[in-house]
Amino acid sequence: MNPYLVIIPAYNESNNIGSVLEGLLGLHLPLDILVVNDGSMDNTAEAASRYPVKVLSHPFNMGYGAALQTGFIYARDLGYEYVFQFDSDGQHNPQDIPVLMRELQTSGADIVMGSRFLEGSSPFALGAAKRLGMRYFRWLIHRLTRVKVSDPTSGLRGLSRPVFEYYAGRDRFPADFPDADILIQMILRQYRIAEIPAHMRQREEGVSMHAGIKPFFYMIKISLAIFLVLLGHKLNKAGV
Repeated sequence: MNPYLVIIPAYNESNNIGSVLEGLLGLHLPLDILVVNDGSMDNTAEAASRYPVKVLSHPFNMGYGAALQTGFIYARDLGYEYVFQFDSDGQHNPQDIPVLMRELQTSGADIVMGSRFLEGSSPFALGAAKRLGMRYFRWLIHRLTRVKVSDPTSGLRGLSRPVFEYYAGRDRFPADFPDADILIQMILRQYRIAEIPAHMRQREEGVSMHAGIKPFFYMIKISLAIFLVLLGHKLNKAGV
């Protein structure tokens, strides 16, 4: 077993998963790969099983966060040192994995995120609704924690063992969108966050889970989740 595990949540990504796995395997790094097939209705699991990777399947679609948590539990139980979150749609660049790896080992950060908005990152086009959401959560995180995060919705992340072991606990990780709310929670718990420039690509196949007007509903939902995080933190400090 290698010390690193890449967790790939996948839902109806049969057209993308093969090229994603080929890119990661082509790195020839000491890492294992876990594909969590989140109840796909296509042949995502079969496509992933053609490669030397581990595939776990949910019996039905449980959500992006639930698929990640399945991976965290797997990593905890098998004793991995670090995990990387990596999307199955082809937007994440495998070449960013070694950079995340080095940053985790040398910076002392608990969570390292790939950012589309740091100097040195590749250009990445966002729609108006997504840009608005990005600016809002960037501002909110800084307002509440005084920590600057340039790309709070980035799904490209490297995590140390204390972080993913915490995430693996029951009711500690949302089943749908683990984004700004989780970042705020972890900052309040004194975990350290760092970012690296990322070289993400536009999706070529399939439909994004944030397509259309979904970003507006996403903003409302995450805002409510952040309120609950803050309330829980306040109650914990009060000893309630």
